[in-house]
Order: sequence, then structure tokens, then C-alpha cells
Amino acid sequence: MPSPDSIDLLAPFLVPPRDGRHRLFHGRGKTLPGWEGLTLDRFPPVLVATLFDDYDAATLAALEQRLGEALPGLDCDTLVFQHRHRRPAVTEVRRGALPKTAWARESGLRYRLDFQRGQNLGFFADMAPGRAWLRERSEGKRVLNLFSFTCAFSVAALAGGARSVVNIDLSRPALALGQENQNANGFADAQVHYLPHNVFRSWKKLHALGRYDLIVADPPSAQKGSFLVERDYPKVLARLSKLLAPEAELLLCLNAPWLPADWLREQAAERLPGATFEGRLPGAPGFDEAAEPALKALAYRYQRPAP
Repeated sequence: MPSPDSIDLLAPFLVPPRDGRHRLFHGRGKTLPGWEGLTLDRFPPVLVATLFDDYDAATLAALEQRLGEALPGLDCDTLVFQHRHRRPAVTEVRRGALPKTAWARESGLRYRLDFQRGQNLGFFADMAPGRAWLRERSEGKRVLNLFSFTCAFSVAALAGGARSVVNIDLSRPALALGQENQNANGFADAQVHYLPHNVFRSWKKLHALGRYDLIVADPPSAQKGSFLVERDYPKVLARLSKLLAPEAELLLCLNAPWLPADWLREQAAERLPGATFEGRLPGAPGFDEAAEPALKALAYRYQRPAP
């Protein structure tokens, strides 16, 4: 647990980034001893401090004071503490006031933030390389976004010129936010489907909407009652060949700190014949890790095997 005196160790991270990154400090990467339970994200005019440990009152007061002083230099006027160590997570405004509508901005696109959602704001900054990968490859393509949440991948695909996009996720509110993101970025008339369904009960529906040139699979690591990564991800991989066009690309994501990237590669090799591993995407700026990152994003090229 850090002491209030160690607050100055955060000073190098409290400067405006030149590359548009959202994550200013990634304590979860264990690169700064004592502050493993803290992350700092900048969404002007809001600075979000996410607390994974139950810091004592003196440390919290010192942290609030230091971050409050840094707000003007970061083009922010609002400081939010999110206590992820609590169940459920608690989000509180410590300085300023939340804007009526808050956005994460990335590569000319914007994504709505929801501070009432709970522990997730509706946008995952660590997936920036995945959105860039998809955007670069989407022109004229039919895209399937599995476990789409708030459909950030969908927006990136549309920005890249996708012919159509299908989003599927159990959460209706998440999909509603995804449609808001679509409209906010000028794609209201695009051919996009939003399916508030369980993936495992929707294979026929997904197949009826077409064979896909690009598939993104970014499932939760554990979602009570619906998805456990070690049990269910292999089942998803085994079904994908029936949804893919004869030549296609995939982005397979895994966010489970206890599973290495090789686990996913082994599952894909066994259950998705015709898929060739192309490479692992780099981590997003600001997400420095002392060991293997929790998030793995693996790119594949698919060629349907000869009968």
C-alpha cells in the first residue's frame, strides 16, 4: 500500500499526452511498486482515477489533492474516483461536475461514456489497436462483432467503409449505447444489425444475415450464467467456420490474466481449420506491463479448407 508521501511518483504521468492516449497511468501493469491498485484515464473534461485497492483515508486525500492540482494542465475540470474494490463498484465525483454528455475521442471518432453504468464506462481504451486494425481492413466488408458490448468495433468498421455490420450482445442497454455511438459518428443510415441475444442461441440468425469477411470475437472472461472463457470460448471457435466467407480475417481477443496467449492459439489451431495466425497486436499506448498483458488480441487470416 503506498504512503501519502509517495504521491510524487505519479507526477511524470500527469502531463497531457502527445499521442491522444487515454490511459495516463497503468498501475495494474505493476511497473510502479506501491501503486498497483490505481489507473488514471483522461477523457477531457473528465479525469478518472480507478481504485482497485482500498486505500486509507490519508492516501485518498493526498491523491485527490495531487490530481485536483493537475486538472487544468490536463484540460480537465472534473475528477472522478471509481472504487472497483467495492461490490458493486462505486463512482463518485470528487472535483467539479460531470458534463451532460461525456465522450472518449479516438482517431476522429467519439464514443459515449456512461458513468452510471457501474464498473465499465462503455469504452475500453486498451482496445485501440484492435479498432485501428479493423478500420484498416473494413472497406466493402461484411463484419460480425461478437460480444459487441457498446459496439466500438462497429463504429471503427463503419469508419473504415464496412458494407454491413452485425452486433450481438446480451445487454440491450449496451447495444442501445452502441447505436448512439453509430449515430453520433454520422453512420445513422449504415446497414447495421443489433441483436440482444445469447450468442450460443443465435447461430442460425447470424448465419442468415450472411457469411462474414471479418469477425471480431472479444468475449468476457467470466459472465455469470452466460460465459466462462475456458469452457465457452472453444465452443465459439468451433462454430466460426460456418459463419466465415471462403476468405476472411479474424481478430480473436482474450482478456484473462490467468490464461496466456498460447492458450488461445492452441484452441484456434484445434477448432478452426483454415485459420492462419498472422500476429499479435501491440498494446495500447499507456498500458505498460511488467509481464504478459492481460489483454491479448490475435489476428488471423482464414482460407476455407478444400473439401
